Amino acid sequence: MTLRRDPTKAMQIGFLALLSISAATVGWWMYDHVQYARSVEQRFASDPAVAEDSDARINRVLWEGGFFLVVLIGGMAVLTRTLRHDAELRRRQQNFLAAVSHEFKSPLASIQLAAETLVLRSHDDDVKRLGRRILEDGERLLRMIDNLLDTTRLEEGRQQLTPQHTSLHSLAASAVAAIADRAHASGVTVTPAVPEDLALHVDPIVIETGLRNLLDNALKSCIAAKSHSIRVDGTHDASGVMLAVSDDGLGFPPEDAAMIFEKFHRLGDELRRSMPGTGLGLYIVKRLVELSGGVVQAQSGGPGRGATVSMRWPAGAAR
Repeated sequence: MTLRRDPTKAMQIGFLALLSISAATVGWWMYDHVQYARSVEQRFASDPAVAEDSDARINRVLWEGGFFLVVLIGGMAVLTRTLRHDAELRRRQQNFLAAVSHEFKSPLASIQLAAETLVLRSHDDDVKRLGRRILEDGERLLRMIDNLLDTTRLEEGRQQLTPQHTSLHSLAASAVAAIADRAHASGVTVTPAVPEDLALHVDPIVIETGLRNLLDNALKSCIAAKSHSIRVDGTHDASGVMLAVSDDGLGFPPEDAAMIFEKFHRLGDELRRSMPGTGLGLYIVKRLVELSGGVVQAQSGGPGRGATVSMRWPAGAAR
């Protein structure tokens, strides 16, 4: 699983395996030629010329094979060192991101509390407007920090899921309510269409985090495209349970449907300029859904034609 998420590391380990096989092949080649030369020497022990030629052949094989073995072993040593250095660097980066993210959360929470107090107590319209702007920007920073922390936990394998009976209707309603104010301010209508009896045996964190990121992306897309509609659908059929978030926003080229779930992947230059983000939201959704036994898919008719991202679990997960 780790190698599939990290093609560079997979390629490095592949080269290391290839070097190991090559070293073993060269070693066997040396052994086989030396044994052959000695068998010839034994058969013609009475002929000094044959014995001399056999010794020369053995020396040549040992020198040539030894050279290649040294090169291969050196390459293996360098590549192994590179892998260890890369792993250590990644570990330090993850620790740094986690530490910085935690450090950001406390002052941001304090700033938000002060902004809420200003909005509630002030009678000045300008102060209220600026206070709401601080709250909105603070919420955006907190979402980014949450994404960084989620990514770190997933990369380190520390994300533990506890499946339980989960109402998708109530979680969808909560997720929609969380972005209702931002959507209303931007003229975007968010329509939940999840049946009240739709439930799933899954950790609620998967649904909450998934819908939070999908709705946040959909709202950004609609704002950037100056469109006005988001829909959350939930269905249950013989194949399983599906939650889908659809919007009529920016969309994306159909050939990018798989790439958008890659970590840090961003769309083309034009779409990237109009839609801010870190490129972590969809990666987190995909990883969490896969950890819970589901799959994620994205569909779009092309740029400017909206998009649908669906999370699906097999029939056995519905309870």
